[in-house]
Amino acid sequence: MKKIALLAVPVLAGCLGSAPKPPVTWTIDVESDAKVAFAAVCAPYGGQRFAVLRSDGSIAFDPRNSFAAAPGSIIKDAVVGRGGEGSLFVRRLALDCRAEGRRDAVVSLEIVSGNRASKGNAAEPTADGNYSKAFSSAFTKAYAEALEGLKAAK
Repeated sequence: MKKIALLAVPVLAGCLGSAPKPPVTWTIDVESDAKVAFAAVCAPYGGQRFAVLRSDGSIAFDPRNSFAAAPGSIIKDAVVGRGGEGSLFVRRLALDCRAEGRRDAVVSLEIVSGNRASKGNAAEPTADGNYSKAFSSAFTKAYAEALEGLKAAK
């Protein structure tokens, strides 16, 4: 009987505690008129849940924060269009928590067009808690950097 009583206390305490906060979804808004013909988000960053870069170098997935849709579809809607040139490969799209006390939205991507390729990298702090703003800004900066590199390579 003592075993049952000891097990029941934690279960009841969990039931009576406050409810966990609901999951939050975020989006990516890209500020660019320049289009590509194809876009893909490479694994493991293509899932809807945020990939988190931990201080030990491993990758985890945030159980509370996620994108409103798979990042590949969000990005394709923003940057793939008629007359687009080249292919976009998003190599990293994650929350970088490797530095103590910091969370940055990081984006690394590459645009390949014919025999030319150009990379873009950007990071934005998430200190204000607005992940949509941080990922949108990091993506826009990385995308612009890669496009400039392609223009310079012509």
